[in-house]
Amino acid sequence: MNCSEARALLAAGIRAGVDSPLQAQLAHHLAECTTCREYAVAGDFELLATLLATPLPDRKPVGRKRGRAVLWVVVALLVGWLGFQTGRVLVAARTIIQNVDAMQLPSSVAQASPIPTAVVPIQPVVARASPLPVPSQVPSLIPTPVASSSPVTVIGVTTLASATPIPLPAIDGRVPVPTLIPTVDVRLPNINAIHILLLGSDRRPGESWATRSDAIMLIRIEPTNRRVALLSLPRDLVVEIPGYGYGRINSATVYGEMDPALGGAELARRTVTQLLGIPIDHVVWADFTGFMAAVDAIGGIEVELEQPIYDPTYPTMDYGLTTVYFPAGKQWLDGAQALMLSRTRHSDSAYAREARQQMIVLAIARRIREQDPVRQMELAAQVTTALRPHIRTDLSADELLGLAWSLRDVDLGSIERFALGPDGVYEGLNTDDPYALTPRPGAIAMLVQAFVNGK
Repeated sequence: MNCSEARALLAAGIRAGVDSPLQAQLAHHLAECTTCREYAVAGDFELLATLLATPLPDRKPVGRKRGRAVLWVVVALLVGWLGFQTGRVLVAARTIIQNVDAMQLPSSVAQASPIPTAVVPIQPVVARASPLPVPSQVPSLIPTPVASSSPVTVIGVTTLASATPIPLPAIDGRVPVPTLIPTVDVRLPNINAIHILLLGSDRRPGESWATRSDAIMLIRIEPTNRRVALLSLPRDLVVEIPGYGYGRINSATVYGEMDPALGGAELARRTVTQLLGIPIDHVVWADFTGFMAAVDAIGGIEVELEQPIYDPTYPTMDYGLTTVYFPAGKQWLDGAQALMLSRTRHSDSAYAREARQQMIVLAIARRIREQDPVRQMELAAQVTTALRPHIRTDLSADELLGLAWSLRDVDLGSIERFALGPDGVYEGLNTDDPYALTPRPGAIAMLVQAFVNGK
């Protein structure tokens, strides 16, 4: 190939390469001919300059305007949706704040007034021993001796009688027995922990708050460790009620309500604090109607029972009796059914009832957690609206919302559950009150240690 042929090919737009024999010959010629190689480079630059100097054709702006219009519509819809969601949250938050403010305990109660001096005549009460043996694995705790006290032997455990207990006015027509163990002193871990006392009152419609606690549960929340634990106490447990002597723990709310400067919630707080040695930060006290309304407000709950439950003597709201039955397996409950399940005990025991109460609390939390965050706020608003006439608490709205936010991602399956079971109590020590429960020595201490330190 000579120079004329090579330049003719370059002018026609053919470039050196290996795709065809002609391009290969051109490549061979350019590799040997400096003049033709410079000619090829100059032609490429001239073509590039021509392309850069050629103006682009004008485009009609119709499509661009249409695209911008669609973009603005999308942006407007997004802003509107965000505004709507924000409005839902703000309305729910405002409703929660108003409801919680209306639930607040009287200021005189919340400020923890001094415990009044009991005016009931003092009479000695003697505990009668039952043939139940003391488990060897439970250590015995010996209370501090009190002056002018005589030794009392109870089921093989030698203790010293404390100050003479005060017989309480007969709530149930029986005289309580003194507790066998002193207040537990537990060293709390060096972390921030919040303790909330939940009280379920057996208050019926039209009754005052001077009623017994049908459910007593303590919640421990450790925001830093993301740990939550539940501790249930038997309502028939005999303990010392500060300022009032010994009695069933569920009667503390009754005696507290007798003194307007103290209040039932505050006396219950002091009673549980003295029993467990754990400072209680807040109290939530709800009645039967409030519980049912709260469950109905979230659309019911799902529970699963391992065994069927049949109770032919379930106490009704009008103090009558009826029959309740729950089959084994998963089932959906409304508020009235959830209340029945949390109260029934004749088919098994009071200890099984306490376990079901914990299960129901977790089912309520699970039902709310199933929703998206905005819907969770709305459900919380609906629950507080339903509870408003039927609950008392010293939790502020800010504290309630703060706790809910700090626990928003806690695994409900990891919540630890504790209870004082049948191995930790004596039953029937007092023949006048055979159903009263007295803590076994050391049982409360071990329970509190597990509750505070974790399983």
